[in-house]
Amino acid sequence: MTKTQEPVAEKTLVDGSETTLHSHPGGGGGGLVNKSGEETTDGSGEAVVTFNTAYANTNYFILFGCLDPGDTPIAKVKSGTKTVNGFTIVTEDDGGKTEPNVTVMWACGPYSNP
Repeated sequence: MTKTQEPVAEKTLVDGSETTLHSHPGGGGGGLVNKSGEETTDGSGEAVVTFNTAYANTNYFILFGCLDPGDTPIAKVKSGTKTVNGFTIVTEDDGGKTEPNVTVMWACGPYSNP
């Protein structure tokens, strides 16, 4: 299996000006991805994401993908950090130990009803 990479940090998605890319039309009920980026966690295994434009509320989803040549770390939102203005990523191994210096791709969008 060949590992492929799709760039997610499209400028218009990051700044929030584009809201029609990556939609899931046809009644599938999928959410609309309208913000994305790529961050590298620091020595403590954390990276702060700040949106250029805030969401109206914290009712949005976040997707993660990690680029790491070794073990596959787990990226998640640090507890208590999700706001309308952003969130903090934390990376850990499967045992819960902090994994520093991991590049994480993220994408998010508002929840929507089908």
